[in-house]
Amino acid sequence: MRVTRMPRVGFSLFFVLLLVGVGESVTYAQPDTTRAALLAEKGFPPDHSPRGALWRAAAAPGWGQFYNRQYYKMPFVYAGLAGGGFAIYEMNRRYDLFQKANLYKIGENRAEDGGENPYQQFEDEFNQAVERLGGEEQVGNVGGRQLRDLRDKNRRRRDLSTLGTGLFYALTVLDAYVSAHLLTFDVGDVAVNVRPTGRERLASKTGPVQGRRAG
Repeated sequence: MRVTRMPRVGFSLFFVLLLVGVGESVTYAQPDTTRAALLAEKGFPPDHSPRGALWRAAAAPGWGQFYNRQYYKMPFVYAGLAGGGFAIYEMNRRYDLFQKANLYKIGENRAEDGGENPYQQFEDEFNQAVERLGGEEQVGNVGGRQLRDLRDKNRRRRDLSTLGTGLFYALTVLDAYVSAHLLTFDVGDVAVNVRPTGRERLASKTGPVQGRRAG
């Protein structure tokens, strides 16, 4: 059954966009003057927003990080996506190889029964698969079951690579949003105010209690 993981990847990205979209109202709870002042201190224009970073990151890899001027993150974004893309390509290439080799093997079995091999055009792919499995001396030992197992294994790896790459992309979108939000995060809003309790204040006024001596 050929089922890809792309719907799950799309749902993951949609969930991230929905989550940060809901949190956008919290971001703008600060007065605009406060946000503008915090942005100005860091050299950003007053209209710089987490929403802008969000949609830029979703539209093109690394654009959100560029928008936030976090240039050092961009190579990691591109490297991660390039690695994921290569894994998808390689696993899909292997899947296609063993799929065609399996079809050729099925055709060869029919030819042994007096018919013709309808998949003769996949002979090169079959030979490549045999080479991967140990060379020409293994031709007689390579069965359809083995080829199907290798085909299915590479298909699963391809689908997992697709899912992982999609989740990584979603994380880069979330990173751009959170980083833009932190630009206007005022540490003073969460300052810890420690106050003594009533008993502690009383103890500080009366001083330590002296124990009685036995007469």
